[in-house]
Amino acid sequence: MTGQYGLNPTGCPKEREVLVRRPVRTLSVGILAVVLAAAGCSKNTGDDNATGSDQKATTQTATLADNSDGPAPEVPGAKKGGTVTIYTSGDFEHIDPQQNYVVPAQTTGTNLLYRSLTTYRENGDGKLEVVGDLATNTGEESNGGKTWKFTLKDGLKYEDGTAITAKDVAYGIARSFSPDLPNGPHWWAQWLSGDADYNKTYKGPYNGGALVPPNTQVPDDKTIIFNFPEPHADTPFAAALSTTAPVPQARDTKIQYDNRPFSSGPYKIQTYQRTQKMVLVRNQYWDPKTDPARHDYPDSYVVDFTRTAEQASQLLISDAGAAASSLTFQDMTIPASVYPKAVQSAKDRILTGPDQFVWQINFNTQRVTDLKVRQALNYAIDRQGLLKVWGSYAGDPGTTLLSPTTSGYQKYNAYDGGVTGNVEKAKELLGGKKVTLTYGYRNTERNQAIAAFLKSSFAPIGVNLNIQPIDEDQYYTVIGKKNNQFDMYMYGWGSDWPGAGTVIPPLWDGTRITPEGNNNTAYLNDPKTNAEVARILKLSDLTEQDKAWAALDKDIMTRLAPTIPVIYDKQTTLYGSKIGGIYLSAPYGNSGLNNLYVK
Repeated sequence: MTGQYGLNPTGCPKEREVLVRRPVRTLSVGILAVVLAAAGCSKNTGDDNATGSDQKATTQTATLADNSDGPAPEVPGAKKGGTVTIYTSGDFEHIDPQQNYVVPAQTTGTNLLYRSLTTYRENGDGKLEVVGDLATNTGEESNGGKTWKFTLKDGLKYEDGTAITAKDVAYGIARSFSPDLPNGPHWWAQWLSGDADYNKTYKGPYNGGALVPPNTQVPDDKTIIFNFPEPHADTPFAAALSTTAPVPQARDTKIQYDNRPFSSGPYKIQTYQRTQKMVLVRNQYWDPKTDPARHDYPDSYVVDFTRTAEQASQLLISDAGAAASSLTFQDMTIPASVYPKAVQSAKDRILTGPDQFVWQINFNTQRVTDLKVRQALNYAIDRQGLLKVWGSYAGDPGTTLLSPTTSGYQKYNAYDGGVTGNVEKAKELLGGKKVTLTYGYRNTERNQAIAAFLKSSFAPIGVNLNIQPIDEDQYYTVIGKKNNQFDMYMYGWGSDWPGAGTVIPPLWDGTRITPEGNNNTAYLNDPKTNAEVARILKLSDLTEQDKAWAALDKDIMTRLAPTIPVIYDKQTTLYGSKIGGIYLSAPYGNSGLNNLYVK
């Protein structure tokens, strides 16, 4: 998933657990091996370099839940009432469930607005289960992992009281095939079609297309069956993506569905003023007895898109009025200019801990075709300086494609220019050549500062970086277009269900490149890499898979240098004193909303 980017309510956990799920494909999918990275929490001393790097890994096990019944366990001390305000950086790119793939919108959608076949049950104590959400369980597997059957629960209703049916789930997945809706996860379309080019024979339900996607059966209103061409033991995890959220055909407004998705969750949209705010109120037809993971404690949620990170942080530090029951999202990390004041005045209200995101500066390899240029900039990157602009407390230097929290990660640095970069080595690679490149950046305070920093730091090696803003609510849409006019841009990615198989294939497999909605925004289309991705995905031994992903990670960087890995992300945001039930969500790397209440 793309990032913009538990904990107990005091802000610092005893141990932060980042899940790396490994489905056991050779056995029953009911048991999964889990690696938990117990990461030290920084002490919030005000030191900009306090990165909490005292991390260690432990190995535990987790299971797919045997019981998916609701209601969700009550949160101690929680009560109903009040309004929670969320400050997030700019409007959501997409709130349509089939296009929703950026963390702030994803958290809002999956926690509050709509339900999927499965979901995650967590409360910040380190225990995380996959449970049946709309479905009675996490799926029934047969045919060697190729066939998956889901049965819907009784009593599921939309915001108007009409019943949610299996046909609506199938229709939602069918929508994800549409070229008109290109920006969501592509797992379901690729798996059901058996092809990275999933539009060869089916383009969704519009313009006369079938209402049910390929290899899908809906024998009745309660049953949906998927017959994949290949085994997919990861299906319970993929089913937790909002791709499987139901959409009633009569309510489908196609690309306009982004403005008003129809609620199947505990809240519904009351008003949505683009670029200003979204107001959510309770969905009276949501039945907590059917929901194993969510609550509806607050009377309403207000998502405020108008504040800068500095303004939001100042409001939360003051803890006055509405700010006392507010929080910032992952994309509103405390700015470096405000951080010392935050730890002095509100250190017990800082949500902090490592997450699964890696931030990288991608080259558009269609345009930046000279390998030596890409290698030179990898040597020249000043990670120490960049982290100061980013906020050293909000990340650690990154040099790999895989996050340290991800199964298969191995530490290396293919272009070790030291912490501040090696200008002479970069100049040597360029051989005196002057290069002009266009860098597109998400138009926020933080990214403006990063763009300016990169421009100045690359100038000594003879690279003129022409920096150009992109509207923040269009950023991933713009750079996801194959014909975009930028040479470089920053890209954040976290695994959909942590494991290298949800990182390397979507980001670096060239067979998955489409005209729009690309996750491979480096537009790398290397035959050797493509073939290796295909080979690794067929391995049934997960230990061998891990080794192979690690080797491919290093090979891509060493041989092709399509990106500059720069930061392993850390969540560092603020919340008000009246916010209860907050924690850092492992699947999303963001503040979990399902247990929130106003004290």
